[in-house]
Amino acid sequence: MKTIMTVCGTGLGSSFVVEMNIRGLLGKWGLSDQYQTIHGAVYEVNENDADYFVVAKDLEDIMRGFPNLVILNSIIDEEELEEKLYKALNGE
Repeated sequence: MKTIMTVCGTGLGSSFVVEMNIRGLLGKWGLSDQYQTIHGAVYEVNENDADYFVVAKDLEDIMRGFPNLVILNSIIDEEELEEKLYKALNGE
């Protein structure tokens, strides 16, 4: 099982909201049994914590170098999340 981690400044608010949205997408795509989701704070995360990382644009510089990094311009734009995550999971 692969892991998708959402990351924000504190690991409490926006990363949790995005994680819930990702769980919904995984269910929609029939992939819930292939991926687990977690969330955390930027100061706690390391590149071995997950296979994919989803972050807001403001954390891009801090997270640069992490594998399979998905950068969101807007954490509330569910269409952007769906498009970018789908591409990442399919190696596009």
